[in-house]
Amino acid sequence: MTKTNTMRNIILLLIISFQGYSQSLTEQQIDSIISPIPDLISNNYVDKEKGKKIAFQFLTNINSRKYHQIKHPDTLALALTKDLKKISSDGHMYVTLLTKNAKKATGTTDWETEEKALEIKLNYGFTEIQILDNNTGYLKIIEFMHPKRSMQTAVAAMKIVENTDNLIIDIRDNGGGYPGILEYIMNHYFEGPPTLLSTTYFSDPKMTPYTNYTSDLIYGKLRIGKPLYILINGNTGSASEYFAYTLQAFGKAILVGEKSAGSAHNNEYFSLTDDFRISISTAMPINEKTKTNWEQKGVIPDVHVISENAKKKALEIILNEK
Repeated sequence: MTKTNTMRNIILLLIISFQGYSQSLTEQQIDSIISPIPDLISNNYVDKEKGKKIAFQFLTNINSRKYHQIKHPDTLALALTKDLKKISSDGHMYVTLLTKNAKKATGTTDWETEEKALEIKLNYGFTEIQILDNNTGYLKIIEFMHPKRSMQTAVAAMKIVENTDNLIIDIRDNGGGYPGILEYIMNHYFEGPPTLLSTTYFSDPKMTPYTNYTSDLIYGKLRIGKPLYILINGNTGSASEYFAYTLQAFGKAILVGEKSAGSAHNNEYFSLTDDFRISISTAMPINEKTKTNWEQKGVIPDVHVISENAKKKALEIILNEK
């Protein structure tokens, strides 16, 4: 679960830059961009031993000067991301770029402004809300966006479906995002005293592990005992995996679709020069029920079906349960 844009947003930025970014990087600029990366990984990666190995292997790449042959910023970001993911097998290891073309195309000047503009464009992640046959609610959430700005939309969405007998939450291709909104939705399926869901451990041993509990924060009806179906696929990642994995582990939801991405770690962004930044895994959540998480394993659906048929399958299950 992460404070992060999804891979879809990363690809969007890179496509924008590819279409028009004409500036070439000098070798000195490339040095300034990539040189801090090994130390950042070694000092901040959640698994210290693995972090040292990732940093060492990436330093070998730097010393080969392979990146110095790349002149375009977007191409460099793609190459760095590809290598970091290959070295680490960690979905939260990547490099992103806020390009001049992206700024021009969106009217934004920094990462936060870019994020806010995208939230408005995508209705704070809630792109479809339907009441289907058999009094079944359907929510399509493409990203868990910043809770401070998205909460009103989440409350409205849950109010629309609050009188349904069943609920399908579609997080296929949802690469994650922020905590907050997903926790608000989960609260509808728990009652009584707060329930410990997970404990997050940090790379910094001085930091106290963070415990995540349910709360009574909802602005509508509880959905205790009402069937919940969550649709997932291989592009379901990070915070959306936390959402699906947790509700499955606590017996609150049936997961339908394909195995998810396997990105359990929490990440942070570290600024590099020339509008680049690197995402590094700095923490890991451990589920209270399973005593583990889904890192590199993925969240396993209860009902396996190809992604494009997941919604249809969930509706079939609901019909057969009547």
